Parts: sequence; structure tokens; C-alpha cells
Amino acid sequence: MDHRNVIKLYEVYETTKYIHLLLPYLEGGELFERIKSKGLYKESDAVNVMRNFLSALDYLHSKRVVHRDLKPENLILAYKGDDCDLRIADFGLASFLTDDDPLLYLRCGSPGYVAPELLEDKGYNCAADVFSAGVIFYVMLSGRPLFRGQNIKEILILNQKCEYDFPSKYWNCISE
Repeated sequence: MDHRNVIKLYEVYETTKYIHLLLPYLEGGELFERIKSKGLYKESDAVNVMRNFLSALDYLHSKRVVHRDLKPENLILAYKGDDCDLRIADFGLASFLTDDDPLLYLRCGSPGYVAPELLEDKGYNCAADVFSAGVIFYVMLSGRPLFRGQNIKEILILNQKCEYDFPSKYWNCISE
């Protein structure tokens, strides 16, 4: 892949025990850690981050790549002082759509970020990644998970039903 906001893979080395991926060093860390340290993003800052993220996602989808595990932990910031310069990383669950099979069926992804259609065994496509991007945007603006439960099972149930809210405590100062 050749997009500024998609992590580069330079080389792959395989030994009898391991597969080594040579990737660039990104000093900014995970978006997840940045959200934790900030608490939440100002709307104007979140929009700039999302612009780069969605540009990369549009590029991947134009190549018919579905990431299937988008979450703040898989968005890596290039530099410590720049939240906008990020890379989509961790393509371990990614897959290609083909003309013969324009839908994917494997249940995968992270609870709380996965699109409901991934949990329904009806097939899904690139739109599943767009759903995950929306969840990430929600988390950035509110500083809290979209689907909250006591355990993974509860989170997945809310996730599949797509039950969420916009508590005024967090959303009154966010534009429509």
C-alpha cells in the first residue's frame, strides 16, 4: 500500500520460529494512549485527525482492502507532538474483496468497535470499516467507549444491537 497514512511494510523475514516485519519507527505511540492522556479531543482537533484517517481508509477501500480491526490501538501517531500525522497499522485481520466474492463472512475485530453486520453472519464489506471509524470519532470526542458493558459479552450484545446514546454531559458542546 502506498498512502501517507497507511504504515509501510519494508521487508518480511521468516525464520523457523518467527516472521519479522520491518516497519518504520513511529515515535508518537497509539492513538489510544493519546486519547487516555488527553481525556478527549477538541472537535477541531478530532476533525483534523479523522480527515487523515478517512483519507487512508478511502485509499484502502479503493484497493478493496477491508481492515476489519480498526480501533485507536491500531492507529499509530508518527510523532509525539502531532496527532494528525497517523498511520493505520496492524493488518493481521485485513482481507481483500474480490469480484467473485464481494462480501466477507469471518467474524473478527474488537468488541466495541466492530460493525454490527460482522456479528450477524450476513456478509459485510468496506462499510464495516466506516462504522469502526465512526466509533473511533465518538471515542475521541467523548473520551468514553460507545458501547459500555461489564464484560465482553455485554459489549458485544450492545454492539450487535447497535445500542448507544449521546449523553448531554459529553455532547452538549459538540456541533451537530
